[in-house]
Amino acid sequence: MRLAWLSAGVAFLAVHLAYALSVCAGFVPACVPYVDGCTSISRAARHGTANLVFKTLMAVDIVLLAFYWRGLAAALRRVRPDAPKRVRAVLMLGLLAAVFLALYAGFLGADGRFYQWLRRYGITVYFAGTVLAEMIAATLLEGLPGLRRAPRAALVLLCAALLGLGLASIPLRAVDDDGSLINVVEWWYALLMIGGYVAVAAALPRR
Repeated sequence: MRLAWLSAGVAFLAVHLAYALSVCAGFVPACVPYVDGCTSISRAARHGTANLVFKTLMAVDIVLLAFYWRGLAAALRRVRPDAPKRVRAVLMLGLLAAVFLALYAGFLGADGRFYQWLRRYGITVYFAGTVLAEMIAATLLEGLPGLRRAPRAALVLLCAALLGLGLASIPLRAVDDDGSLINVVEWWYALLMIGGYVAVAAALPRR
């Protein structure tokens, strides 16, 4: 549970501190990105000191995530010894997501189409791998004895929100001329996704 909070906290700090630094430096406009969508997360962390801070905190978070997914998999094996393949899928997807987060963060701010391609696929695989791992973990926890009602409800709502935002982003791309709507979805999606670290860990039955 401590690793879940640390992983989520470092990721949250990295994104929001980078945005604040970019606003102060004049690289992005000041707004409430969860409402106005004035900038993407990538643009907020692309330049100057914000980029250095973001990369440093992301490096820390990647290490935390590796330990988080290993610890979660170990806990899931204890409570679901009947589902080794799905537990392994959670671990592999989580670690794969962490690797691609490193790829994305490492090349954020680098110029060139090749580096842009690496960043795009890095963040896509990170988002997709993390959310799939969280959803599989949620299915593994469903129906277990000792599963507390509030964490279970929070986990179900979080998975539903992530799925809804992901589906909503598809038609939005056709009507979002300035990209602000997609930016809003991205900020909320990232927030809910890192919140998933805590939601999954909190839903584990107590020993």
